[in-house]
Amino acid sequence: MKRRSQRVLSLATGISTLAGCVALAVAHTSAVQAAGPNYAFPQHQTYKVGVMPSASQATRDAAVEKQYDSWKASYLVHGCASNEYYVSTKGDGDATNNGPVSEGQGYGMNIVPLMAGYDANAQAEFNGLWQLVKDHEDQYGMMQWQLDGKTCKYYSGGTPDGATDGDLDIGYGLILADKQWGGYSSDAKTWLSNFYAHNVAPDGHLKCEDDGPNTDTRPSDHMIDHLRAFAAYDPSHDWNKVITRTEAVDSSLVTNYSAANGLLPDFVVGANGTPKPAPANYQENQPDNIVGYNSIRVPWHMGTDALLNGATTAAFELSDAQKWSACAKKVSGGKPGNVYPHLNLNCTGQNTSDVAEEAGDSIGPSAMAAGDQAWTDTIWSFLQTNPYGDGYYGESIKTLVMIVMAGDYWSPASASTPPPPANDFSISASPASGSVSQGSSATVSVGTAVTAGSAESVALSASGLPTGATAGFSPASVNSGASSTLTVATSSSTPAGTYAITVTGTASSGSHSATYSLTVTTVGGGGGCTPAQLLVNPGFESGAATWTQTSTLGFTPITKATSAEPAHAGSYVAWFNGNGSKDTDTIAQSVTIPSGCSASLTYWLHIDTTEKTTTAKPDTFTVQVLNSSGTVLATVGSFSNLNAASGYSQKTADLSAYAGQTVTLKFTGSETDTSGGTTNSVIDDTSLTTS
Repeated sequence: MKRRSQRVLSLATGISTLAGCVALAVAHTSAVQAAGPNYAFPQHQTYKVGVMPSASQATRDAAVEKQYDSWKASYLVHGCASNEYYVSTKGDGDATNNGPVSEGQGYGMNIVPLMAGYDANAQAEFNGLWQLVKDHEDQYGMMQWQLDGKTCKYYSGGTPDGATDGDLDIGYGLILADKQWGGYSSDAKTWLSNFYAHNVAPDGHLKCEDDGPNTDTRPSDHMIDHLRAFAAYDPSHDWNKVITRTEAVDSSLVTNYSAANGLLPDFVVGANGTPKPAPANYQENQPDNIVGYNSIRVPWHMGTDALLNGATTAAFELSDAQKWSACAKKVSGGKPGNVYPHLNLNCTGQNTSDVAEEAGDSIGPSAMAAGDQAWTDTIWSFLQTNPYGDGYYGESIKTLVMIVMAGDYWSPASASTPPPPANDFSISASPASGSVSQGSSATVSVGTAVTAGSAESVALSASGLPTGATAGFSPASVNSGASSTLTVATSSSTPAGTYAITVTGTASSGSHSATYSLTVTTVGGGGGCTPAQLLVNPGFESGAATWTQTSTLGFTPITKATSAEPAHAGSYVAWFNGNGSKDTDTIAQSVTIPSGCSASLTYWLHIDTTEKTTTAKPDTFTVQVLNSSGTVLATVGSFSNLNAASGYSQKTADLSAYAGQTVTLKFTGSETDTSGGTTNSVIDDTSLTTS
């Protein structure tokens, strides 16, 4: 198996294009989550040794979020199947058509669960990453290490096999996901069992690949913090044996070949006896007997383990991190961009003309563990740049290093998963909106349902009422699964307008709420109209509240805006399609337009597309008005991929014909995937005003 054979060449070549799949620059996900994360980003950790960057915690968190948004938009790809995601190797030439390698898939399966909470779609994305792995396992149950970006078929020579670094990260990612959301225990333990059977040599050292010999190893695979997490999670296998032998191999190499500098070569032979650096070009077309593009990851892993586990448990890792940090500082003159990706084991540059951001980035955790404040701060500042235009490999490593250096890297070895509540319930309001004149009352059916455990008593309350209005429930409390009637009574002095009333149910398991939109109109003969804005949550800044949404692929439209698809204003948008697959997405809200009013609908629309046609309309976006039975009364907006343009434009429709009626306003994006491209339709800042 040849690994990263084009890494050096990729720095001088252009970025190849994604074929057949769609990068998240033009795609999005918003799958409904089963539960919120247990360890939502940011998770501010107190590490056991070392220093933190001098930047404030808020500054560090914001920098991680910015880097994650960039990484996700550039490298997280929805494909090849509609329920799969992969990490593209764009910019590095590691797979044809920028396809995935197991190393990158592992990076993604670590990054995404660590960013859950900031990324509301993290679990759906993680599930897609894991689905691709399951769909492309080799004979030993590990991921086929190299896949084409268009077909996701294994294309490397010989029988499909796995790579230890990627398979380690995938296993660690499953444990992270199980601690974060729950439900992955069986998958994680099966994966670890297969890994132990095929990637661990009889003496306990890590092999380079699952079908490889029992005599070699690769120090960049020696992720001791991962192995400690495996030991805590999976007591049925002797992971402590693996830790002990791995540390012994690394310690022997350092003692015999780099005692002063702590450097480890890319590949090692004799790992089952007396380890030594592998011959040059042992597995790759670069000098495998020195530090290269594999072992530049070692100080990241050594430093991380030392930070998490301290000077006693991680004594060797801390010592090696200190030495590696000092060597990198010396050889670079204190400039992270001058840390060469090829170093001789005596801490001299083997090739001083080659540069890569990940060589300097990876030193960060070791500099922290070493307690070198100035060097740590310099590397943190360097992480905010990409001076060499590095692609997937450097940017993925940077993302994980930044999470560590920000203090947001939590270990599943010490994380306990909170048990789910024994009982839980949901609450709803039907209809979701209504209209009354001053002095009149509106009635709403408040429904509850058991979502976990058994039925429990739910006390009902309402807030957000307009001045002069009162709310009463009959009955005032119900057992979950039953309904109550809410009556909202207004007075003659209640101001006209539209109000979002929050209906809350409180039980021993917690509280849940629903929103009811009440429009109050003035009393008068002659059909006077009080100007008002009728839509609730018109700019989606409360997420999906008051809107109903559907998606045939499961990626519901209302989501947090990204740099690829920014909001017109605020932080949220409704983003339709753009997944590169056949899909229909909808959002809708019911609204009552008072009698005697003129009504105008406005919204801001942005469409971009990769469709090549100038005549066909494979992808469409429509705006419709429906009656209470769901019958379409009118289509008041119709657009397609042919309307693609930069930026947002405001659209308007006259809905005055529906005064005195309760109607549903529905936005629909439809993608047929018949022309090979994809179209994103994004709306923001809707408004339905009366006059």
